[in-house]
Amino acid sequence: MDENRERNARGQFTAEHDVTADDVYETMEPLEPYTSREIADKLDIPRRTAYKFLTDLADSGRIRKKKTEPRRAIWIRPADAAE
Repeated sequence: MDENRERNARGQFTAEHDVTADDVYETMEPLEPYTSREIADKLDIPRRTAYKFLTDLADSGRIRKKKTEPRRAIWIRPADAAE
């Protein structure tokens, strides 16, 4: 861990990117399955950050999560959600 990274007022590390959950959503083509690694690579963000955004989007109902194996999942933006 880099102890020189900036922290916010609550002592949490600040993000080293300006990507948002909406950016993740817009990156996803409708009906195309993605892994968190693919999203991370497309947006040049850590895989853990991509996973958090994808989980938030799935929890809000904007995308779907499908478990393919015990420790693997794919994420899908539904066709009816396309704008």
